[in-house]
Amino acid sequence: MICTGVGNTIQGGADIWVNNFLETVWPNLEKRTNWKLLIDSKRPTNFDSNSLPKGLDYHFHGDDPNKTKEWLEKCSGIYSLHSHYYKREHIWHYEDKFEMIFIHAYPKEMKQVVDAIPELKRLQFNTLVDEPFCNDYIATFKERVWIGNNSSDVIKDFPNYTYKVPNYYEFKYNFELQNDLIDNGKLGFASRCESRKCIHWMHGYVGYVLTGKYDFQNLKDTTTYTFPNTKFFQWNPDIHHIFMKKDFGIFHGAYFKEPFGYSIFQAVDYGKLPIIHTDWASELDYRYRASSKNEFDKAVKRIQFDSHEVRLEEFNKIKSYMKKYDYKDNWSKIIKDLLQR
Repeated sequence: MICTGVGNTIQGGADIWVNNFLETVWPNLEKRTNWKLLIDSKRPTNFDSNSLPKGLDYHFHGDDPNKTKEWLEKCSGIYSLHSHYYKREHIWHYEDKFEMIFIHAYPKEMKQVVDAIPELKRLQFNTLVDEPFCNDYIATFKERVWIGNNSSDVIKDFPNYTYKVPNYYEFKYNFELQNDLIDNGKLGFASRCESRKCIHWMHGYVGYVLTGKYDFQNLKDTTTYTFPNTKFFQWNPDIHHIFMKKDFGIFHGAYFKEPFGYSIFQAVDYGKLPIIHTDWASELDYRYRASSKNEFDKAVKRIQFDSHEVRLEEFNKIKSYMKKYDYKDNWSKIIKDLLQR
């Protein structure tokens, strides 16, 4: 099994997915001790080995590339839980062993965002994205699994042996809608700082962002967006709970080409009212959507002018939609059965 991040060093939804897999799927696999985890990155300085399941044999590529080579030479098959979006020669060398890849974002769609957000005039990713290579990489696996609840061209482009198994979200808090916080007009954002997340739409609003310092600073340094009224918090999973309890009631979740939207689910779990992208969960009749800065501003005003009753109706509507993805046990069984057919 290959991934890019795991355990207590969560950077995004893909890392959460990998943790969920190791918690709920791996323990139920036949001969689970035969399944080893290759973490294709350097070991983070704050990595806690206790954050991984007991008995799991894991290895960071950065610790010893020779051990990576030994593992890949001896293994009977390679399963990508989450891959880098550019060529990793030490992995690609064993393409004849590629069995199944779980796809968390499709590079072709990631790059379509540049046409959709003209005000940025360039793409900002958290990692290098090599679309042509990714297409070859995805095609080389015998089977593919799309984890998004939204549709994706990956299913159309790779129609054979490609399955859709949406991620799950387990509601933990079930906070009621916080109308009093909506009335104060403050906004919140808690996700990666990349172009398609449109964090720049927060410019001019009073609120809070929880994201990566480097990418946020890079955005400010290379654009005219200064976020004068926005308080920044460095992303850290340990402070996420405290951040989500801060005094904001509107959540910016209007991300382009969002596969699943884990942070949007979290916002609703904490009683926040999200603004979502026009195309996300398109089957849902939801009032607060945006696909441009102008639409985003209108959505904020619409929320503020709407009555508490209307807001609650919309909140209950989107939460009801999300509840169908609160299917942890069934999700685990589906994934396990795919791996062990």
